[in-house]
Amino acid sequence: MTPNSPAAQQQEQEQGREQGREPEGERETATGAELVARANALVPLLRSNIARTEHLGNPAPENLAALADAGLFRLTTPARYGGLHPSMRTQVQIISEVGRGCASTGWIVANHAASTEFTLVLPDEATEEIFGDNPDAIFLSAGCAPDARAERVPGGLRVSARAPYASGCEISDWALLIGIPLHEDGEVRGAVNALVALTEAKVERTWDVAGMSGTGTHAMTVTDVFVPERRTVVVEKDNLDRLEELLSPSELVKGNLHSLSSLVGAAHGALDLVRASLERGRPIVYSTYRRAADSPAIQQAFTEATHLVDTATLHMLHVADEFDALAPGTELPRVARARARMHSASALSRAREGMQKLLDVAGTSGFANANALQMYWRDLEVGSRHAMLGLPMILEDYGRALLDLGPTITQYH
Repeated sequence: MTPNSPAAQQQEQEQGREQGREPEGERETATGAELVARANALVPLLRSNIARTEHLGNPAPENLAALADAGLFRLTTPARYGGLHPSMRTQVQIISEVGRGCASTGWIVANHAASTEFTLVLPDEATEEIFGDNPDAIFLSAGCAPDARAERVPGGLRVSARAPYASGCEISDWALLIGIPLHEDGEVRGAVNALVALTEAKVERTWDVAGMSGTGTHAMTVTDVFVPERRTVVVEKDNLDRLEELLSPSELVKGNLHSLSSLVGAAHGALDLVRASLERGRPIVYSTYRRAADSPAIQQAFTEATHLVDTATLHMLHVADEFDALAPGTELPRVARARARMHSASALSRAREGMQKLLDVAGTSGFANANALQMYWRDLEVGSRHAMLGLPMILEDYGRALLDLGPTITQYH
């Protein structure tokens, strides 16, 4: 049991309560339903800022402040610093609600929740440094380019690395850089995860895409930065078969689930807007229908869209329940991981199918630049093609796992 693992934190809480005290920094106890309700209450604000978030390239400051006030940056924070640690089902429901308001903002909350959890293997000294003065510190995690390198120096590591896609790098406080080669005597002697402060990084504004524009997924570079040993995880070359100590395969699949939940939320946001337009009684131009909702064809398309988005949610929740049923500190077997990823990919496929039907119902007005519907559409189309969420490789990997054909083809799973 690692010092800051969820199981260790739960044990710490229980022991503290037995002694008549609450964990240090614990702010509240909230049910899962209450936390989801808080996220849902933010949807109007997040949606009102969706165009501004896209223009800024990062979640609007009001979004970030509201999320912090609601405690939603503490989903996976260590318990002694006020962490809430709801079930995985509750976490994805929360992130989906945030994505319902703004997919880019939901993506940042998702990346933060996963990245914060990835740091729980660090020693107490590191978590005090990280959370002691700011329990709402924002985290990101990112893989590094192949030419990244770390070298041992007294007290820690000297790190130079470039993360080509670092979501939230302009608004985050900390970045976990994953899989950096450890060089010694001119050879690669292992691999490293290093947690660095964003004040030590240089950001290149490289993220210029059709969707998820508000995630600020720019390139970030650290050059010759000293990282103290307490903020590193090192696996030596002789133990590279234990690379899961850097980031376990199950934790990575869980992190991907965090991310996709914001995209399923975007489909729900689109459903909200189309429903509202039908309820306002908009007509179907060049037809005899003064109210589009009176058309059986429109009714059927909207019903099918609703069912597809609901189906996406069911796939998402199924994977969350798999993680909630997993004993602390254990790994999902290979086939179970591949199946979970397949359900995740299916969630996004059904969400995209539902989105297409919603666009058919909305007509060309849904593509107006001022209409948030086309923003949800673009965000879902781009986000669902993330390399960790893309269907072709997930489908292939699932088939290989089912037939027990050699190792996984997916680098991080």
